[in-house]
Amino acid sequence: MEALDFIHRLYESEESIKILGELVSTKLFTSLIIIQVLLGMIIPLGVLAFTKGAKLNAELRKLLYFFSAILIQIGIFSTRWNVVIGGQLFSKSFRGLTTYKMQILGIEGLVPSVILIILPLVILGILIRFFPPWKEGEAVAKTG
Repeated sequence: MEALDFIHRLYESEESIKILGELVSTKLFTSLIIIQVLLGMIIPLGVLAFTKGAKLNAELRKLLYFFSAILIQIGIFSTRWNVVIGGQLFSKSFRGLTTYKMQILGIEGLVPSVILIILPLVILGILIRFFPPWKEGEAVAKTG
């Protein structure tokens, strides 16, 4: 979608294309090109293609699927970062780029964000503890 937006702006020859090009090549290069495109898209796609084509045992195949899923999640978070933070860095007057400084604490800081990311996993763990999705005999057989 981001590439389509960029191509559309190129086609329309909008005045925003210069500032977007500068934004992509400077401030968002690492999060857009390295993390989102390379780590979040190209490497997982290559790993999945390799896994599909190679004769691997089930455990290694599951491990590679898990690794790809983690990289895809990192790419998704990077996409969200680029859309939100990139939108804030983009000067609406087309006179240059603004700056963004992440807070550690505060309502939009790093610590509350990490807590919000971890909170669903904690809730899932509590729910699984009290309402296990498997039969009681299966859990004992797997762990014992």
